[in-house]
Amino acid sequence: MRIAVIGAHGGIAAHPGIREALGEIFPRLALRGHEIDVFSESNGRSIGDIDGTRTIRLPTLATVSSHALVSSLVSAVRGYDVVNFCSAEANGLFTMAAKLGLYRTVVSVHGLGRLPGQPGAPLLAPESMAARFADAITVVSRRLERHFRDAYGRDTFYIPNGIARRQSPPAAAVLASPGLVPDQYVLLAGRMRPEANIHLAVAAANAAGPACRLVVAETGDGEGDGDYRTHLRYQSAPGRVTFLGRVGPAALDALIAHAYLVLVPATAADEVPPVLLQALAHGRTVVVSDQPEHLDVIGGDGFTFTAGDAGDLKRVLVWLLNDREVVEQMRRRTQANVASQYCWDRIAEAYEMVFTSVL
Repeated sequence: MRIAVIGAHGGIAAHPGIREALGEIFPRLALRGHEIDVFSESNGRSIGDIDGTRTIRLPTLATVSSHALVSSLVSAVRGYDVVNFCSAEANGLFTMAAKLGLYRTVVSVHGLGRLPGQPGAPLLAPESMAARFADAITVVSRRLERHFRDAYGRDTFYIPNGIARRQSPPAAAVLASPGLVPDQYVLLAGRMRPEANIHLAVAAANAAGPACRLVVAETGDGEGDGDYRTHLRYQSAPGRVTFLGRVGPAALDALIAHAYLVLVPATAADEVPPVLLQALAHGRTVVVSDQPEHLDVIGGDGFTFTAGDAGDLKRVLVWLLNDREVVEQMRRRTQANVASQYCWDRIAEAYEMVFTSVL
């Protein structure tokens, strides 16, 4: 099978979860005998080189979207069997250009760029174009699957991102500067915005007693919400909450690997927080709000609290901080289940089945 891979929306390079998924899936498909061309901007910003594939670099004109359009037009004359659009947001604007060559198109959606249920132009929104014109759509969360079914009556293929189990934790040197001790802190990593529910975690940590040390690491692009950041610092009890500011990927990985618990209190996300997958990869015990997208990922491999309820989060934290044996049991369970449930080989095979189904 000849497959073209196109980043259908600008900013792919800013989404490490998408870059990691492409770098895991397509080398495996290449080993299964498929010929894969990855369309990238001439400066390498969009997707970049992927092992086992051929990179086709094309220029970007006035806008980032122009690269996807040019790539789509070029793909229409190169004799591909399938053109796979990989997008940080649901985008079907370019599937019609690719279809000029009468080839099959698959749109792989990692998010919407807005929350499901928020208003969008019903006929012209990029996700609507994907629903109308793509031969198949893959989604990485059950929430996205439900959204396409409810909003457009369109069935999709749910294929989650995989997890590569970490055999040994990274060095703990990054913990020294903020005075952290391995296995003695609760980590919350996310964007500094109200929807991350960091204020909920701060309130719970304030009330949970001195055994709870909450560490907040800021992730993602952009500056976050400055007023929200100031409010959080003002509300935090001295010695209970440590704000690390923005941390890089390597530091975040080490913080996750050595945390006693990894906390994900966010609600109303259209994609699974990457930190949750990283925590599972390290076999850490996670505590998440009982949102469907979180439950879809952890199954029974973690603990939940009632979304939006600081009192219930406090209850769970106090319990787990005082019962290390139950935390250790959950770690062993997580480590045993992650490798089979989120195996990249199985996920690559699922994509192969989708590509084959549209031919």
